[in-house]
Amino acid sequence: MSKRIGNVVIIEVEPDGKCEVCGVIAETRPYGPGGIRICYPCGMRDQEGTDRRMNRTLFGDKQDA
Repeated sequence: MSKRIGNVVIIEVEPDGKCEVCGVIAETRPYGPGGIRICYPCGMRDQEGTDRRMNRTLFGDKQDA
């Protein structure tokens, strides 16, 4: 699981799971709308939104998702 320790963000490989958007079995991250787990291709469909949600999760950004 990726995590933040102080000002350092550690991105780790996560085990494959089911994408909650398309159903594919792949590495997923909790960067979908409402924190759902999404695969990389689904994340790139709305790259701006995914980036906002990732930054909120990893860096504590306060922007709305």
